[in-house]
Amino acid sequence: MDLEKLKDEWEALARNDALGAILTDQSKAGGKWQLDEFMATGEAEVIKVLEHLRQLGHEPDFGGAALDFGCGVGRLTQALARRFASCVGVDISQEMVDQAGRLNQFGHCRYIVNADRRLPFRDGEFGFIYCNIVLQHVPRRFAVEYLGEFVRILGPGGVLVFGVQDSFAMPDLSTRVTRIRQILRIRSRIKRALGSRDGEMLMHWLPEDVVRRALGDAAKVVDVQWTNTAAKDFNGKLVYLDRPLRAGFVGRQYCVLKAG
Repeated sequence: MDLEKLKDEWEALARNDALGAILTDQSKAGGKWQLDEFMATGEAEVIKVLEHLRQLGHEPDFGGAALDFGCGVGRLTQALARRFASCVGVDISQEMVDQAGRLNQFGHCRYIVNADRRLPFRDGEFGFIYCNIVLQHVPRRFAVEYLGEFVRILGPGGVLVFGVQDSFAMPDLSTRVTRIRQILRIRSRIKRALGSRDGEMLMHWLPEDVVRRALGDAAKVVDVQWTNTAAKDFNGKLVYLDRPLRAGFVGRQYCVLKAG
């Protein structure tokens, strides 16, 4: 799959049910998300992540600029804009960005569309970059390039936090069936959202060795957490786990610092 095809799929999802495409809670499918409830999940997630960074001793510079990569309608971008001096949300879908613009409450927050492998920002532009439940939908070759781009546009001493699906856990032979069901569940969910039998989107994963190579020598991984972002019942309520999920996709969150 190339980025243009990925863009086309997300344009269709955004037109049909943008909120349901971003947070795929089955009880909210078909336009049942209430906007206030949906946006509140972004506020809660940003609070949790920033508190985790504070505990690590790596709070970002709130006087600088923040980037929300894969912003959708601004669920997380608006929460970041409440805390940072400036904020940018970038997404592959024009429809998502249009909706985000209509929901934007802050003059120092803006949204842009990008469907290119290179991000349209200058070197070192951001002090904080956040990306969650996004790279799992991007083919690995592009996700690897985006990780390199994050490092490029992150300023010296800046903080990068991103989530990926690390692997697919297979505890026993029956997991092959589980994996097939997982893929079919994702495909069926997207098909239903599109109102079509043709829509399809697979999950992609990035193992730790691939992640570290993509980040390169200019970035230092200071924390890695297991998360619930691959769980069937994930609906925007981020949880840090003591151990990975026993079966299915395994979520991990990386905290990275840019060399000063």
